[in-house]
Amino acid sequence: MRVVFFAPVFNQARELPRVLDEFAAAQVPEVALLLVNNGSRDGSERLVRESGHPFLDLPRNVGVGGAYMVALDWALARQVEVFGAIAANGKMLPAEIPRLVAPVLAGEADYVTGSRFLTGGSAPYLPSFRRRAIPLVNLYAKWMTGAVLTDATCGFRAFRLDLLRRAEFDWHAGWLTTYGLEYYLYAKVLLDGRLRWVERPVTMRYPQAGPYSKIRAGRDWWQMLKPWLVARLDRRGFQ
Repeated sequence: MRVVFFAPVFNQARELPRVLDEFAAAQVPEVALLLVNNGSRDGSERLVRESGHPFLDLPRNVGVGGAYMVALDWALARQVEVFGAIAANGKMLPAEIPRLVAPVLAGEADYVTGSRFLTGGSAPYLPSFRRRAIPLVNLYAKWMTGAVLTDATCGFRAFRLDLLRRAEFDWHAGWLTTYGLEYYLYAKVLLDGRLRWVERPVTMRYPQAGPYSKIRAGRDWWQMLKPWLVARLDRRGFQ
């Protein structure tokens, strides 16, 4: 497998079928979908096991970051070249995976993240709170790393997996098991002047009504902001 996109699944029996159907319809060449059942108990664990895709079955929820770590270890053991992440809640479009992968495979970038705010991107029904908050996070990320971003919080991303073989920092640290890992790694990339990173336009869909995220106000916000600060203070980077 040259390219693997990982999707963490936690009690998403309603949303996961749409993701699986759209991934099948997208017919993205050379891209495997790795599903990680993160302790689900609503029937989505059965959907994962019967999906026909490679999967990892965790008996309990170890956090998004914990599932990320397990998936990364799985990919490293299989000599995967490019690793990506996509949500299992249907917000991201599998058909847009090539937008993220192409710059990496072409040797134009080491790390690519999606942006719903670039020309060609969109965010249907984006909640007003997030519309106001994301620019503030962008400013915070610039303060911590110096990088000018349009969408620091987008989790739709792809990068050369070899980066982790060169990491001098501990990306298995316990404090990264919630929402911290992806932002910590992103910040480390932005702080390293040798690595090439780009944003690419993507779509982020939100429901017209009802809950749109499992992120808890307050406590989880700190888990998303802390990694940027720690990455700046800890000078360890990539070999």
